[in-house]
Amino acid sequence: MSRDDASYQGQLNLTTGATTCRSSTCSNSRSGAAALAAASKPSRNNSSTNNNTNSNSKKPPLWARPRRCFSLRKLPQLASFVLVVVAICSSIPHAVSAEANTKAKARPPPSFPLPPEVRPDGCGKEVEDPNGDNFDDLKVSIIIPYRNERLDHIKGSLESILYYTPKRYLSEILFVSDGNPIEQIYLKELRSMSKLVSFLVIPSPGAGLIEAKMRAVAGAALNSTVLVFLEPHIRTNRQWLQPLLRRIRLYPKVLAMPMLDPIPQDNFNQYLRGTSGQWRFEWNLNLIFSEPVPRTPSATPYMSPATSGGIFAIRRDWWNELGLYDHGMIGWGGDHIEATLKVWRCGGHIEVVPCSHVGHLFRDPDHRPYPVVVEQVVRNYARIAEVWLEEYLPYFYKVKPEANGMEVGDLSAAFKLKEKLQCKSMKWYLENVDREMEWEKDHICIPGCDIPKICCKGPQHPQRTTLDKIMPVELYKSRPTISLQELTKPSRSEL
Repeated sequence: MSRDDASYQGQLNLTTGATTCRSSTCSNSRSGAAALAAASKPSRNNSSTNNNTNSNSKKPPLWARPRRCFSLRKLPQLASFVLVVVAICSSIPHAVSAEANTKAKARPPPSFPLPPEVRPDGCGKEVEDPNGDNFDDLKVSIIIPYRNERLDHIKGSLESILYYTPKRYLSEILFVSDGNPIEQIYLKELRSMSKLVSFLVIPSPGAGLIEAKMRAVAGAALNSTVLVFLEPHIRTNRQWLQPLLRRIRLYPKVLAMPMLDPIPQDNFNQYLRGTSGQWRFEWNLNLIFSEPVPRTPSATPYMSPATSGGIFAIRRDWWNELGLYDHGMIGWGGDHIEATLKVWRCGGHIEVVPCSHVGHLFRDPDHRPYPVVVEQVVRNYARIAEVWLEEYLPYFYKVKPEANGMEVGDLSAAFKLKEKLQCKSMKWYLENVDREMEWEKDHICIPGCDIPKICCKGPQHPQRTTLDKIMPVELYKSRPTISLQELTKPSRSEL
């Protein structure tokens, strides 16, 4: 693994010169001092003339001389004139700032078609910092792993990020090249777009998505307090980041997800309005997107039983406390399940934020740019199930029989961390978070077979892989989930 450090260090090292003001017309402290020294030093060839001139003519006052910025460290005798210099120079940054704002308002449109306005009404307050600090202390590392991705997709993703993200929030945009050949790292092409771009390059054959994300967090900019994971085939929409930061400000242990809008896999320039819903798992740990009860469009964030795993924001210290991810998982698959169960059961919660929208290119397996070893994914699922499903483990093996008996490696560290975090039980999760999953445990079946008590009696439900029917809406409504107020109230031990 290698890391391109030039951009990274450039973000961390702040210039600490002794100039009183900063503008293109003011010199730095050393050059200012040198200029004054040169001006006061008599010429060897014309010293008498200079002396006569100096003795017969009165010097103009300092404030009337050509403007310079003075170093108080080098010229302490000029301390009495600091206020004059500051007054003269302080107007310059304001003028530059005003000019920059004018340019920002008049910036040219991006090369991609502007996405439609898809946010609900009432998002004005959702982009504001509740502390009134404009999120100045929440510095973000955007992390984008990629493997065998098309350059136009990656550049389009980066262009939308740069267009719709205020730079003051960003520490870096970290691209994680996972085993790409040199011609598909695109270092020069991406760095030419912004100085915020940095790279973490994992040599071939790569480490896999899970390990790549862990290495990225370990190598992220030291001043970043928030991690935002994105994918290399997305389009961010208007003010997408601020609503996520607002939720993190209000609830430091939240995993906040934007609403995902579909981009067709055959047309990256098209952007469609997505539908509201929640992410959750079936008992085979297959990820699904469901909406048991149609939701009225609203700017209010709502809780989701799971995360899709690829696009979300989380505080860095919360990520580290949860120990994401399990080092025993390999390659691709299962990280979203682990994040879901750890966040929900170990002190946090997961939300969808309707005022934050990101377009995502959804691909079927035939369009995936890298192979996925199914047996490896099933092993990761089995490892998670053994640690987190507890007395409900048999339901997993009923609909994932190929996982039964798999060698999943040493689980002692995972169990030890779970105990250290004092995580809630799977029973608590089913009763308070995912009502559908709790109901489905008594109705799961394997479609398309004829084994009694295991196979489905009817045809597979079109929105499920382990059911021939879904939970009735009225029954779903009768089993309310835990409220955010109850979830976030301090425990007795914290009072």
